[in-house]
Amino acid sequence: MKEVTIQGKTFEVYLSAEEIAELTSTLAAQLNEAYGNFKLDVILISILDGSFIFMADLVRKLTFPHQIHFVKIRSYQDTESTGEVEYVLDVDADVSDKHVVVVEDIIDTGLTIESFVDKLNKSNPLSVKICTLLSKPEVHNDIVDIDFVGKEIPAEFVIGYGLDLNGYGRNLPDIYKLKV
Repeated sequence: MKEVTIQGKTFEVYLSAEEIAELTSTLAAQLNEAYGNFKLDVILISILDGSFIFMADLVRKLTFPHQIHFVKIRSYQDTESTGEVEYVLDVDADVSDKHVVVVEDIIDTGLTIESFVDKLNKSNPLSVKICTLLSKPEVHNDIVDIDFVGKEIPAEFVIGYGLDLNGYGRNLPDIYKLKV
């Protein structure tokens, strides 16, 4: 589908499923390179809801020992950030003296990831790295260091491949941008 309509808004294809698969493979290769020789397990923490599809595809390509955990953090309503971070499901793993990779679908304003990394760092992990499929650098303005980035995109609203509009559109295999 070249276009989809979700909740009265029209979106056009931005990244195909094939392009997403390439980005995911590239990120997995970078993570395998970075963590392949680690003696300790690495903890990957996926931020729900959006990153669940990306996380599933990513971890199937990882070759190093790792644990998988999830948190649920909210900061969006409709197509806008609320400016506030709400922890719906907190991390249940002991991250002290562990290497942690936070996996995100998209880093937009950076508020969610900044809040979560600050919270993680209080638990004394050995390291915290961030892996995101998409990043909007002109929006987050380097509020946090992102270690592994699939693709930088402009400040456009996108859905599909886990990304949503009020819970709709996550199931789309491609990523779509809001048509203007």
